[in-house]
Amino acid sequence: MPDTKTTTKCPDNVLCGVNLVCDPANMTDLEKKHLPVITAPDSVRKNEFFEVTIEVGKYLEHPNEPSHHIDFIELYADHTYLARVHFTARTTKPTVKIWVSLDHIHGKLRAFAYCNLHGNWGGYKDIQVTEY
Repeated sequence: MPDTKTTTKCPDNVLCGVNLVCDPANMTDLEKKHLPVITAPDSVRKNEFFEVTIEVGKYLEHPNEPSHHIDFIELYADHTYLARVHFTARTTKPTVKIWVSLDHIHGKLRAFAYCNLHGNWGGYKDIQVTEY
């Protein structure tokens, strides 16, 4: 779930920067449709692969038509790029499972989803990397 201290960069312009959920307890329909929700363990072992699932539209289904769809999802370990998956309208669903391993992390897992109409949206998940 996103950090409760995050806010939309430009609340009156969803195409400016990365859109973040303003109040996770009271999300708007726009936020529910676009938030990339990360499911992953809270703690992982150093250099061991683990599964990360990222879903857009988990709380409210996102449209999936040529005029309005999710184009791609990216995954980062804080600011370190891990993966990118592209989607096409109608034939794919903006949900992805990725197996990754980390030797350390300086913050959170971060996911970004790009909607062709409403720009870039970010979601976060706290995770720790342990020796054992």
